[in-house]
Amino acid sequence: MNKDVSIKEQILAAAEKRVRHVGYNAVSFRDLATDVGIKSSSVHYHFPQKEDLGEALVIRYTEQFKTALDMLDASPLDLKSALKAFVGLYSQALVLGDSVCLCAILGAEANGLAPRIREKVQAFFDMNTAWLKKRFKDAPKNPDHMTPLEIVSALEGAMIISSTMQSRAAFEATATRVLKTSS
Repeated sequence: MNKDVSIKEQILAAAEKRVRHVGYNAVSFRDLATDVGIKSSSVHYHFPQKEDLGEALVIRYTEQFKTALDMLDASPLDLKSALKAFVGLYSQALVLGDSVCLCAILGAEANGLAPRIREKVQAFFDMNTAWLKKRFKDAPKNPDHMTPLEIVSALEGAMIISSTMQSRAAFEATATRVLKTSS
């Protein structure tokens, strides 16, 4: 147990790692307690119900991703550079055999999630789409280019397929197509 990080943050970090690896429904409070080195009652103290944990997880992940997007906004980027950086954020989330974007996993499990978790996952995708829309605002219109929603959908799906196939090929092909959108 790391004394410099709060128990709640350690639980969230352990939960994110497990969810990104095995999915939300496969995670138990007992597993998280073991990962953190605490009793499962301590997990329940911080997150009385699993959906409390799920909601906090998505909020935390969204805030971290928003921070990364805000950092991109802080530097003047043309459309091509902005898309390359955006694809890079998704690429970092794909670790073959270990994880994909937290919201990709939760999105795949959406039908089995509590409505408040599903709403937070949707908000993550909406945030990403809105960020891209701002980038495309001044770009020349080209009907052959992917829309912001198509870009987010393609990258999320490509992560899942790449993870399933244990190959980055689908993700790299999709990333190449996304980057052509800025040409």
